[in-house]
Amino acid sequence: MSVFKTILYPTDFSDLAEVAKNYVLKLKEANAEKVIILHVIHPMEFSLPQFDDPFALDVAAIYAHIPEIEKAILDRHQEKLQQLKHEFERAGFKVETVMTVGDPKEEIVKTSEEKNCNLIVIGYHGKGLLERILEIGSTAKAVIRKAKCPVLVVKKEERE
Repeated sequence: MSVFKTILYPTDFSDLAEVAKNYVLKLKEANAEKVIILHVIHPMEFSLPQFDDPFALDVAAIYAHIPEIEKAILDRHQEKLQQLKHEFERAGFKVETVMTVGDPKEEIVKTSEEKNCNLIVIGYHGKGLLERILEIGSTAKAVIRKAKCPVLVVKKEERE
């Protein structure tokens, strides 16, 4: 029996998320059973500009195709989720995928509670000096503060 029976793996399909995925796969050795793969789309990715300027008509014509572009993006994200699902299934996990729109940090915490996750595995980019001085928050930091379950924070390995 595993302490971490159900793991939440939020992903944005980045290299850092790939590093975190490898940690999730290793948890199978500790008898983890299920992975919830979460992909959150920020609402700003699909917000349309307002065209009050008459000179923006050409731009408006371009944006007329946004629904088709949005569908293509969503289809591609769904395809990536399915690829991850199959990879985790091959490793022996039960897998559920969730794709939602919202603030990633809020959706990660909400999903972890709704799905009764025992662990969240999330990547962390780390910050440079300017970000530390300004205290610009990260998704990982917010999740650590708000999550009711343990959070495994994976930092991208530096290559020399």
